[in-house]
Amino acid sequence: MTSMRGRESGRAATPRIAPRRPPVGRGPTAARVLAHVIDAAAAAGSRLPARASHVLAVFGGDVEWAVRPRKRRVLAINLGHAIGAPATSVAVRRLVRAEIVNEAHRSADLLWSIGRPDELMAHVELVGIEHAVGAAARGRGVVLAGLHLGGWEVATSVPAAVVPVPTTVIVADDWLAWAMQHVRVAKGLRLASGPSAAFQAARALRRGEALLVLGDDATQREPRLRLVRFCDAAARLPGGVVTLAQISGAAIVPWSVIALGPRRWRIRFEPMIAAPARDAGEEAEVAVLQELADVWTAMIRAHPDQWAASFPIAWEPLAAGADDARA
Repeated sequence: MTSMRGRESGRAATPRIAPRRPPVGRGPTAARVLAHVIDAAAAAGSRLPARASHVLAVFGGDVEWAVRPRKRRVLAINLGHAIGAPATSVAVRRLVRAEIVNEAHRSADLLWSIGRPDELMAHVELVGIEHAVGAAARGRGVVLAGLHLGGWEVATSVPAAVVPVPTTVIVADDWLAWAMQHVRVAKGLRLASGPSAAFQAARALRRGEALLVLGDDATQREPRLRLVRFCDAAARLPGGVVTLAQISGAAIVPWSVIALGPRRWRIRFEPMIAAPARDAGEEAEVAVLQELADVWTAMIRAHPDQWAASFPIAWEPLAAGADDARA
């Protein structure tokens, strides 16, 4: 229901939804403790030489690979689709281990970027930034649509630094995200989270701002899913990226963050994808999501060892000879 103040101002008020109770040991107090731990680890980790930091990362990644069998299984399924091989194949098993070790490398660089934020931009190579800047110049907002690929957390501050409009990022509403909140805000990001995250994101786009989202994880709050071709199969991916662009008229710019070596990253912005018209039907929405999924597939196939897809994806067989996968 719109509040009286919202009606008087002519603007819709933010929906008031009762906050959910976090699990025991994963509430605000735990988040504050974890935030201090992150800051202390960043202060220590940023003082280590890059080589030493990444030698330790290899050890940590190997340990995580050994003690996380469920994560290995989920990664194997998803990375198998990335390279078109069975999840039990030797190639996929090697790829799973490589990704988990690469995740440890990303964590080492994340701590460095937190501890020495002023040094990050000097270690980042930007490719295609004109696509994001041009989309923002339209004044109707821009959705920066990425994946859990490479160092998305390391470099989330870069769009805020190079895109000429304020940048909002949609984050999870849990203790881990709360612990990282001060880091993201210090990097110049605005945050949208909780049950009203979509509402906050839509308002940012209507103001002509940038919205940073990751579109491959469909495990958060039962999103509306659309069936599209993805990697070597069909998959049900969240349609919210396209829906947010559609209701605001924003452009969609796919982007990726790829590790080039210790403390070296390449951020690539792809050509703009136009959102469907507001009065377009579901078929148009799926067509745009398919265009985006094709770009994502190319990104993943180029760097499968950096796709941190440790979450379930609703894969389905791709119909033989079909050019389109429809819901």
